[in-house]
Amino acid sequence: MKKLLVVLFFSALFIGGCATPVRENQSVDSKLHQQRLSAISQWQVKGRLAFKSTEEKVSAYMRWRQKNKEFDLTLTTFIGTTIMTMQNQPGFAQLEADEQIYTDIDASSLILQVTGWNIPVDKLALWIKGQYTRSDNVVFDDNGLLSSLTAKCRACAPWTLQYSRYKQVGDVWLPHDIVLTNSGDPNNQIKIKISAWQLT
Repeated sequence: MKKLLVVLFFSALFIGGCATPVRENQSVDSKLHQQRLSAISQWQVKGRLAFKSTEEKVSAYMRWRQKNKEFDLTLTTFIGTTIMTMQNQPGFAQLEADEQIYTDIDASSLILQVTGWNIPVDKLALWIKGQYTRSDNVVFDDNGLLSSLTAKCRACAPWTLQYSRYKQVGDVWLPHDIVLTNSGDPNNQIKIKISAWQLT
């Protein structure tokens, strides 16, 4: 499988600089905003995901569909070739790549075993919205939106997340740029640029 990663769209997509739209000068109530995020249980995002480690840099287009506690994740090359698909529900994860199917009880462990990528996909359903848990250390920007998160739960550590480029989707503000850094291994970094949110 790791040889297959050569086909990924490497450096060009490793989330280069793009024009960052200015967020409207509108403050939010942080507590109320988190409540609204908690109420969003079905959504879809499209964008790009870039993974970097000491050994490699890879990048792909991403589509994530979330329905309650289940999700489907698809990564493709810039020409539309599917790199991998993953389906996850509580207690069971399935990943398909290179015409092979792999399963595990934990989605993050599965993607690490198959691809060698340390990506906390089981936590991203929460984090990608800019949502946090009580145990996390968080910092808010001047508008009351989450700016950074340091995960503190035993299963979440040691990730630190930086959020930017918020846009209003419906009646809620959602992040469109997220950078995850593994504080135990700073060379392990993930960048997510979201081009479209869809709430259902």
